[in-house]
Amino acid sequence: MRKLLNNPVFVAAVALVAVVLIGWKYLPGNRGTPVPYPAFEAGDGEFPVGESAEPVPRLAVAEALRALGPAVAGRDPFALPPKPVVEAEAPAGAPTEIVERLRVSAIWVQGTAVFLLANGRICRPGDSIDRFTVESAAIDGAWISHPAGRSFVPVGGECAVKSTVPSVSVPLSP
Repeated sequence: MRKLLNNPVFVAAVALVAVVLIGWKYLPGNRGTPVPYPAFEAGDGEFPVGESAEPVPRLAVAEALRALGPAVAGRDPFALPPKPVVEAEAPAGAPTEIVERLRVSAIWVQGTAVFLLANGRICRPGDSIDRFTVESAAIDGAWISHPAGRSFVPVGGECAVKSTVPSVSVPLSP
């Protein structure tokens, strides 16, 4: 067997036969044997479980991505575990630091259409999510502008921006 596999003529002949057998079904009129559909009782006029007479509607790209988006109660299996946050009491009137985060989970590019999944929302370049704006997106990541400047966030990455907000000593009315 080793001598046959070391012989280039034999290997070329086997490869040629494989290509012919695989390509044979793509020739006009040679579609192979049809796969039989499981039979059902035609007398009652009902379809098997899970099937209907209506054709499946075709969705636009954005609608299909929304349908595939994460469930509201679901969690991202690729997300890093949250870091524990220790909050200290700040004196009244002192500025408070807040951290805003944007996580890019997925990017879909086909032709000129670009969609990305950021913080569980489907958006396009030019859309705003909280105080972040998506400038542009490519297969490997997205350029995000925020109050502190702009950052490149790779797929699966996160952008965190700290900003200070003056604290209010009197609670706001509802």
